[in-house]
Amino acid sequence: MLKKNQKNLDEIMNWYVKQRPIYRNLAHKVESIIREVLDSAKVSYYTISSRAKEIESFISKASKDKYTDPVKEIKDLAGIRIITFVKSEVYECSDIIKPLFDIDSEHSMDKSKELGDDKVGYRSVHYVAKLTEERLKLPEYRIFQDMQFEIQIRTILEHAWADISHDRNYKFNGVLPPENDIQRRFSLAAATLELVDREFDSIAREISEYEKYVEQMTMRSELDIDINTTSLGNFLFHKFRDFIRDDQLAPGFNQNDETIIAELKGFGIKTLSDLNNLIDDDKLESYIYLSSNYLGLLRHIMIFSDAEKYFKKAWGRNWHGMELDYFEYVKGFNKDIEGILKKYKVEVWDARGIEILLDDKEEEEDIA
Repeated sequence: MLKKNQKNLDEIMNWYVKQRPIYRNLAHKVESIIREVLDSAKVSYYTISSRAKEIESFISKASKDKYTDPVKEIKDLAGIRIITFVKSEVYECSDIIKPLFDIDSEHSMDKSKELGDDKVGYRSVHYVAKLTEERLKLPEYRIFQDMQFEIQIRTILEHAWADISHDRNYKFNGVLPPENDIQRRFSLAAATLELVDREFDSIAREISEYEKYVEQMTMRSELDIDINTTSLGNFLFHKFRDFIRDDQLAPGFNQNDETIIAELKGFGIKTLSDLNNLIDDDKLESYIYLSSNYLGLLRHIMIFSDAEKYFKKAWGRNWHGMELDYFEYVKGFNKDIEGILKKYKVEVWDARGIEILLDDKEEEEDIA
């Protein structure tokens, strides 16, 4: 095997300096394709990123003896990385991504299979690929003819492990000293990380199975199910699906699911059946008129049902008050609402955001 001299490396570097912008463009294009397809398939992932290999990194790699023709042999000049939350999503993404490109099976690998069952360490899926002939026929892709790129798919924890154990500038790189069982402890840490990764994946699968169970029960109107974020979200989606479909209601809790579930339990709502019995189908339009998402919807259901009970047992001052328009609207359904708000010191604001004291308002009306 011939060893490259400095002149060879200079030529290789000059070639890559000219080609790197094209590889960067290729990486961005592939990232866009993958992102669009995964989003369309509603596949969950943490992040997608892309890059062209840095010039110094390329030259460092090209200078190694194992590369006789670095331009052809180095496959990751354009790189795309998909980071998922759990392992099952890695394979879900893989199954969707593989048909999109021309995969080089010889240079692609599943690191978890390569590592084997008796070892711990870096586990990730790597694909070396090219754009398909069909895509290369399009004018905007012709410049990428015969250009390869690498796709990495890994979990968040695998990503953390890869970064901390492979960073050449960090303490954990290479062969560790034997003192104080450092190498053994490092291996145990890797094994623990892998166990946590597997447990997260197992829990995620169980939650998915529970979601399917709740959906089936809800569709059969069998609602003797304890309220939690999963069951509550599934029930509300089916109960108000027409309003969600028409963009009148956003299907979410605004990251306040724990708060609203505590309010529901304070109100005495413990199961989906309890909640369903509380909902007045004649007031669905009114609930939606006042609500932007599940959080407001559930509060309006409780207030319309029994405002006194809500502010006494469920409110907990999780929100401070209401706008005057909302107050007037609720008053149309509950004539006692003004007294209830005064009793529990719930603020009411006008359109300018200025608090209106209901007692002062009453005195002004008496004077008039």
